[in-house]
Amino acid sequence: MDLGFGNTNQSVGNAAANTLLRATQAQEAAIASEISKYDALLESNDSELEKLRERRLAQMKAAQSQKAKWLEAGHGVYSDLSSGGGGQQHDIAKAFFEAAKKSNRMVVHFHRPTTRQCDVFHAALEQLAPRHPETRFVKINVEGCDDVREGGSGVGAKYLVEKLGIVVMPTLLIVKDRKAHHQVRGFDELGGKDDFTVNELAYVLGGHEALTRKDEEDVEPAFISGGERGVNGVNSLRMMFGGRNGVRRGGYDDFDDDE
Repeated sequence: MDLGFGNTNQSVGNAAANTLLRATQAQEAAIASEISKYDALLESNDSELEKLRERRLAQMKAAQSQKAKWLEAGHGVYSDLSSGGGGQQHDIAKAFFEAAKKSNRMVVHFHRPTTRQCDVFHAALEQLAPRHPETRFVKINVEGCDDVREGGSGVGAKYLVEKLGIVVMPTLLIVKDRKAHHQVRGFDELGGKDDFTVNELAYVLGGHEALTRKDEEDVEPAFISGGERGVNGVNSLRMMFGGRNGVRRGGYDDFDDDE
């Protein structure tokens, strides 16, 4: 299929066309599913409709109850684990372990204020946090983590950086069931550039089971389907998603809240 991009850029044009086709097919499938639901309702009798209504109400109540628990645990906002109440410094490692105990899924942004690339993740995670209450989004400032004297700004941060192997700023650590599940280091899994969209970041995080993708986030980004190369000269996202169920497992230490 010649899209008029020329031989050199033909692969890019094909990738864009494939992405558009997948999005269209997903929309058609969603519409067909909705039509099937309405057809089933038209064929139902009053008793079946009442049972359906009761099941739906029960599902809604359960969902609301779960969401309330998530919000109570700090979900729904992009919060800072580096400071305690009133902005006072505290034991960051202890705060990290306590947060991990309360949340089955957590995305932790290890950042430095002096690293400009970290601001890109800050802006995106601010938007994802309220959109995905099933996951807790937090940040940890590692600036001055060598200041480990009593009351210093690095209390606990140095321990986490060393134990979890944080070597790149920015790094997104994905925590699942109180275990370090995966690290997204810099932008290499995002096409190696900082102009990715929030939906594209959600797609990557969803591939590592950090969140449940919404419909608009479940479209494969062009930098994956088009085979764009990251800083290591490979299609990094396909490499990271290799393995069973599309998720790379292992490679990072599990942790316990043994503080």
